Amino acid sequence: MLKVRIKFAKTGCMKYVGHLDIMRFFQKAIRRSQLPIRYSEGFNPHQIMSFAAPLGVGLTSEGEYLDIDLKEEVPSREALCRLRETMVDGMEVLQFRYLPEDAANAMASVAAASYRLRYKHPQQFPFSLEQLLEAKCQFYDDAVTITIVKQTKKGQRELDLKPLIYDFSIGSDAEGIYFDLLLSTGSVDNIKPELVMQHFFATLDVVPDDHEFFIHRIDLLTRLNEDLCSLGEIGYDK
Repeated sequence: MLKVRIKFAKTGCMKYVGHLDIMRFFQKAIRRSQLPIRYSEGFNPHQIMSFAAPLGVGLTSEGEYLDIDLKEEVPSREALCRLRETMVDGMEVLQFRYLPEDAANAMASVAAASYRLRYKHPQQFPFSLEQLLEAKCQFYDDAVTITIVKQTKKGQRELDLKPLIYDFSIGSDAEGIYFDLLLSTGSVDNIKPELVMQHFFATLDVVPDDHEFFIHRIDLLTRLNEDLCSLGEIGYDK
């Protein structure tokens, strides 16, 4: 059995395509590429495929991952070219790497996600960089805890956001002010950037609309010897 991790980007109009349709898209793309993917056994065989962490509709990303199993080896460069030929505008395959046999699958590996957020109308943004940095000190840098009430499928629960925000920085460039977040992600504590921004802006007496921001996922990360590293760093080319 040969495990493979594929890294891809999702941008442009494809940000409006939901996770289930992205799964179907890759199933068809892999069939068109004629890669020798393994299928499950039984009456309804399906491609053995595992996505790392679903991306919300309306978000773009340059760091999405799926794992597949192959029946036979295909050189990484050749496989990458085959897959790229099946892509559409807004979808780009970035890596095709083989995994060690004992590697956990992408979904089980995810521990964190990095994001960059920008205000959609920078000319109308109501705060200066200095005001935001001062608010961040109060909200994050100097805070011992950030206690919130989070709505879950089982109801409401109190949650301390502080240890689940691994990094939070604010900067500016030619495109305007941006917010960089590194957040806990996975099956236990899955923190969305919209949730952090909602509570951050509450310190400025503002309730932001989720749709006021462009949200871009930069990468998904896993823990390796207690340190965080990109899922794309696991594995090797053949």
